[in-house]
Amino acid sequence: MSVLVVGLNHKSAPVEVREKLAFNASGVSAALSQFSQKYQDKNAEIVILSTCNRVEIYVSSQDGAVTADDILSFLADFHKIELHTFSPYMYHYKDDRAVNHLFFVTASLDSMVLGESQILSQVKDAYTTAAMEEATGKILNQLFQQALNVAKIVHTRTSIGKGKVSISSVAVEFAEKIFQDFTGKIVLVVGAGEMCELLLKHLYEEGARTFIVANRTFERAQELASEYHGQAIKYELLGEQLANADIVISSTSAPHYVIHAEQVKDAIKHRRGNPMFLIDIAVPRDIEPEVANIDNVYLYNIDDLQSVVSQNIDERNKEVDNCRALIEEEVEHFMARLEEMKIEPAITHLRNHFHSVGKEELDRLRPKLKGLDNGDWEQVVYTMERTINKLLHHPAKVAKQEAKNGGGYRYVETIKKLFGIFHHHHTNPPQQ
Repeated sequence: MSVLVVGLNHKSAPVEVREKLAFNASGVSAALSQFSQKYQDKNAEIVILSTCNRVEIYVSSQDGAVTADDILSFLADFHKIELHTFSPYMYHYKDDRAVNHLFFVTASLDSMVLGESQILSQVKDAYTTAAMEEATGKILNQLFQQALNVAKIVHTRTSIGKGKVSISSVAVEFAEKIFQDFTGKIVLVVGAGEMCELLLKHLYEEGARTFIVANRTFERAQELASEYHGQAIKYELLGEQLANADIVISSTSAPHYVIHAEQVKDAIKHRRGNPMFLIDIAVPRDIEPEVANIDNVYLYNIDDLQSVVSQNIDERNKEVDNCRALIEEEVEHFMARLEEMKIEPAITHLRNHFHSVGKEELDRLRPKLKGLDNGDWEQVVYTMERTINKLLHHPAKVAKQEAKNGGGYRYVETIKKLFGIFHHHHTNPPQQ
């Protein structure tokens, strides 16, 4: 039984290669069942993890019968693409390195944003899908359950997920320090780019409900406003609306300032001491820097936000070594369990062998003992079975111990030689 991963990610391959190999939900199900059928005789188990940053195939098979090349050609056939167009970008890891990789990925130490939480649910979904398609078995069930567990351990025992690491989430965090609560707060959005959308989404998630959008093209303002049940206004009315706004987000591509200190001074007079929070995420800047000197006004630009993000990322990076140590320990646990699982079929075989020899001898004995009633005969059978179980108890215990220390394979070979059993190359574990 071995574990193998073959895949590519945002570090190893550009997006145009990743998208060729990406699976949609129905694609995953189809691939799982095709693969399982193809490698049924090799006791193959499979999980497919496909996200925008990675496509990875995890496989466990009898004695490593399914190879990395098998998986690569399966991918080429399934997606109907030439092998050479993607194979140079792929990595593959085996056994403890494969386990280590999965634990790293699940704990989000291999993500584009270190410590992000999304990958955990993506791994969970990938595993659940494979389990429902009956594409997993004893090995991958254990592996993925432990991976999800390890991710939780890493996130609770280290601060890898602490501190916001996106511009928009840091901006919202600053806003929360001033307003505590966004209920009833009015958000004025100037511009309608991607960054504005992200900020709106974050503010909406945190409870903001009143949005006013101003943009050079009115249609675009309407589009964005309607997504968040907001209201679009003509760009010219921007100055008038300032006094109503608690939070102002500005991100236009204008070459000059669109909000001036004078306008903000006027606005703040009408606000009766209510603070104003302005986020300028435009380059070049949209809001005149002097605005920051006005009482009760808080202005942050992209550099302010970026420096907090960088600081938080540094903090996360410092935690990687702690996470790595935790993961290495968990990999050892899993590999020890895997060795035990490898030895289980051998012990079962040994037990069956002993019991069948016992049964043969009892079958020969029964006709000779004419005067024995059934109750007495049951005692004989019971004694024989107890004796066999007692004889096997210690070897089985030692076998598990040996397996934990990595010597399971040698131990199994010795048993084969001693008792002259297992004429096959390997033993098939019972089907799940």
